[in-house]
Amino acid sequence: MAILDRANRVRNRARYGLERGRARFDELRAQREQGKLLRELGEACYAEHTGEATRGAVERRLADLEAHVARRQAMSHKETGRTAQDIMHPGAECVDVDETVAIAARKMRDLGVGSLPICGADDRLHGILTDRDIAVKCIAEGLDPATVRAGELAQGTLYWVDASADLGEVLHQMEDHRVKRLPVIDNHRLIGIISEADLARHLDEHRLAEFVERVYATP
Repeated sequence: MAILDRANRVRNRARYGLERGRARFDELRAQREQGKLLRELGEACYAEHTGEATRGAVERRLADLEAHVARRQAMSHKETGRTAQDIMHPGAECVDVDETVAIAARKMRDLGVGSLPICGADDRLHGILTDRDIAVKCIAEGLDPATVRAGELAQGTLYWVDASADLGEVLHQMEDHRVKRLPVIDNHRLIGIISEADLARHLDEHRLAEFVERVYATP
């Protein structure tokens, strides 16, 4: 379990490190493009002043610059108006409070995740079980994963977000508490999970890189 946990951490850091690098590259490319358009606008203005170009050339350069700025602004405001329910993937896979830790571990393996919500028969959230919980609170304590119930490890602070919360609140919760999977609750019931993959579909590259840096940063 410890080796698998370490391998997953290395894989995740590598994957999101690559995404962070791509985001920084895209941001640098956008800045260079804007600088180029500004220089071309300046050159067109000077050419008009010296009689070597017409006003139309200046207006075309200005329109190009305005379009570029508008695209960047649209990307930076992409999160506006989206709620947790819009972002999440529904039908979250849970481990039942009465299922064993061994069953939970197999579910994590099959789903390729490092944590699962712990749910009761009423679909209400009882906690989050992580692979670290299994390693530290069960195996390291000499307990048998085949007999320990998931509900017995549902301890500590539980972080979640209401379905109507906006994307800014989602990011605030995940970044402040350094969690990579956030349950979404509606009327006290679990209706979905927000993961890093869900955020990647709704954030621009620059904001995604910020999220990764804050969540994976060494305390």
